[in-house]
Amino acid sequence: MSFTPFIIKTGKTALLAGGALLSLSVLADTVVQQATASAQRNDNAFRQDNGDGVRKEPLRINPGDKRPADQFKVDVFGHPLTIGGAYELEPRYVEDRRLDPRRDDDVANVYQDLKLELFYQWSKSVSFFVQSDVYYDPEVYTESGLDQYEAGIKLTQAWLFIHQMFDSEYSLQVGRQRIADKRQWWWNDELDAARIYYGEDTLFAELAIAKELGSKQSDQDFIDPVSDRVVRLMGDMVWQWDPKQNLSLFFLSQFDNSDNQHPGDVIRANRKDASDGDLNWFGGRAMGKFKIERVGKIGYWLDSAFVFGEETTQTFTDINSNVSRVRAQTPRHVEAWGMDAGITWYSNLFLEPYLTLGYAYGSGDSNPGDGTDSSYRQSGIHNNKIKLSGSQRFRYYGELFRPELSNLNIMTAALGFPISEQSSIDLLYHHYEQATPSATIRDSRIRATPNGRRGTLGDEFDLVLSLDEWKHLQVQFAGSLFMAGPAFGALEGNNSFQLDLTFKYSF
Repeated sequence: MSFTPFIIKTGKTALLAGGALLSLSVLADTVVQQATASAQRNDNAFRQDNGDGVRKEPLRINPGDKRPADQFKVDVFGHPLTIGGAYELEPRYVEDRRLDPRRDDDVANVYQDLKLELFYQWSKSVSFFVQSDVYYDPEVYTESGLDQYEAGIKLTQAWLFIHQMFDSEYSLQVGRQRIADKRQWWWNDELDAARIYYGEDTLFAELAIAKELGSKQSDQDFIDPVSDRVVRLMGDMVWQWDPKQNLSLFFLSQFDNSDNQHPGDVIRANRKDASDGDLNWFGGRAMGKFKIERVGKIGYWLDSAFVFGEETTQTFTDINSNVSRVRAQTPRHVEAWGMDAGITWYSNLFLEPYLTLGYAYGSGDSNPGDGTDSSYRQSGIHNNKIKLSGSQRFRYYGELFRPELSNLNIMTAALGFPISEQSSIDLLYHHYEQATPSATIRDSRIRATPNGRRGTLGDEFDLVLSLDEWKHLQVQFAGSLFMAGPAFGALEGNNSFQLDLTFKYSF
């Protein structure tokens, strides 16, 4: 069942026109309704990150997701059971991901997701939460004519939370839970974990141990090979030295105990594990906002991290669409670093525009034959999403290219305007350069292969409209254009294009 018949009937042209018209109409309606009160957040028990550092406000069961304050509640054994959730509809159209107009790779899909949630507050100190997703992701148009779909049910969260155990400053959360940092540069994922919190007025710390205990999806009877038998020990500490500024320390140690795949082994294609690594990440963050009289507010951030350890990578030969053979195996030592820094000026000018300049760097490997991999890589449970204004996040390394920060320089300039306290419009520009010219990109939505001789990957422009003016509804529209650089050889100058429209209805 699809709620976007215009996409199914007319494919590419209708999606472009429909997305643009819908976005313009919603924007006009939003401007008229700027005085609308912003939706209240879920006020369930306990403490969580307030976005500026130390956890001071009530725990948000779904950090960053909107839920109405008046969710349905029923009394169970004398205690409140809250029943709610959200429905998400996301039509997306992507053109020329291989940067070659001769390739039939244009695709439009309509992702749909229904979250059902139960929150049971046994006492002021003890609560339980369960969240399950029913999802359906059909390709409603493909240039190749090979339509596919994914559908199923997955358990995304199921945890027990004990607040301030024995009247101490320590709290405990056990079960499948979402672990996320403010910028999602370190981590943002649902993990099977046990986590201990410590918090006081200006200091917060957490320590977690995580390991996937089984498949959580109805359409998959095994743990994703990337996470299978991987144990993660992770934590952070935040010192809020000023009400709007803080310093943080992070660490993550990953122990990969998965079965080794040896050259010549024949395995199912969906069981391929490209990397087994015992890796450690250590780093810190400075982040905050301060006010300058008659100038406005200045926001800033600086993330820096080092990764080291041992890693074995596997390469594969596909026998057919279902079976692959391990071609080679390469053990290497890892020593690398990455950083991300930027500044945002929230001005007092007419329309209160805000300007952001950012730079991110992930080291590359200039000497692949020395036995040490110097290419930085992120944790694998990161997401790289933040909000500059309003209440909705977007991908700050590009909505279309979406690279992992590995062997990469990313320069970003952005101009945004607040439509209201909860809504905004942002225009972003990204320039991408490989730190060391390479024929591979560690992770990206662009499927073309660089030539390994030139380092300039290209440029991307994003237009992101985020609207949150209604009690139950959030809307976000993102239009992206990626232009290929000299690193793609004969494909230089070719473009890839994406339109993404998201509706989230919470209840």
